[in-house]
Parts: sequence; structure tokens; C-alpha cells
Amino acid sequence: MVDSEALLRVISASRTCGVHNEQKMTDIYKPHLHTPPHWFVSNAIYIVTGSVIDKKPLLDSDAKLGHFCETLIERSKILNWSLEAWAVMSNHYHFIARSPEDALSLKSLIQGVHSISAKFVNAKDAQPGRKVWHNYWDTCIRTEKSYYARMNYVMMNPVKHGLVEKPEEYPFSSYRYFIENTQRDFRQTVLSCKDDAEIEDNY
Repeated sequence: MVDSEALLRVISASRTCGVHNEQKMTDIYKPHLHTPPHWFVSNAIYIVTGSVIDKKPLLDSDAKLGHFCETLIERSKILNWSLEAWAVMSNHYHFIARSPEDALSLKSLIQGVHSISAKFVNAKDAQPGRKVWHNYWDTCIRTEKSYYARMNYVMMNPVKHGLVEKPEEYPFSSYRYFIENTQRDFRQTVLSCKDDAEIEDNY
């Protein structure tokens, strides 16, 4: 996890996705018909949400969920994305990560995770070639408060969806890692920040 000074530096970089840099962003803003727009900003913090096709619960086993988590972690390391938080459910996922200099690699990161996990899921279900993933949405986090709120939201997502009563009971999220590997003040700030975050999560 980032320390407070590093976090402020990254948040400052993330502000470049705001309206004050509209002209600059036109060079790296990639809108596509019928797909979510994606912003690509170097050294910024992103929250990403991905959805299974038609919101079907295709990640319906521990093996599938565990494989997705492993794939996300491995692909993030390969492309130099620093994972901050994640939660993977049967029909969607959320994660928060810091981008490297080449923020355009977010597309490669998601494509790799989707492709590898889809092949694994389809092999388990004996459904070769079936479309598994619908799309993904990414948001560049611009404020410290927003960062804390979204960290809280991601790790509490399994509780929100009624999968467990306590976040530590869910093995396919970063909550336990977060508790074991962060400083107390940072943990308390994140866990107490419960502002409603506008996140794609109608699942």
C-alpha cells in the first residue's frame, strides 16, 4: 500500500484526468461506440469494474474465483500495475491499482485477464469459445477522500452483495491482506470512510 506522501503524489498525478486538462486528455481519451470511455493517465490510481456477459454467475466455484485472482495479480506484475485492492464475485469484479508510466497498458492488462480467465472458465464448463466477459469500466481517482471511499467499497463488496457477513470471511478479496499488511492509521481511515461511491455495481 502507498504511504501518505506517496498517495498524495499519485493523487496529484490523477488530477490530470479532470476538466482542467481537457485538451491534453483528448490525445489519450479513447471513446468507442457502445463501450465505456477509458481515460489513460500515467502514475494515477484507477478503480476498475468488469462484468460477466449478461451478468451470469459464470465464476461459480472456488477454483474459478481463485484462478481469476491469481491471473489478475500475475498480469498486474507483468505490466507494472500496483494492485491496492480487489474483490472478485461470480459475475463481476472490482480492483484498485496504480498505473505505471504506460497507463495505456490498462487495456492490455484487462484483455489478458479476461482472455486467460475465460479460457479457464470455459474449460471447466466444457464450453469452448463461449463469450465470458462483457466489458469493463475504469475511473481515475482524483481525490484522497475518493481513494479511501473506494478502497472501503471494494473490500466491503462481498458483504454488500450478501456473500458473507464479515469481509474477512471472503477469500477472494484483498481484505485480509489489507488488514495484515497496512499501518493501523491507514486501516482505520479506509475502514471508517463509508461515503457512497458512484461505482458500476448493479449485479
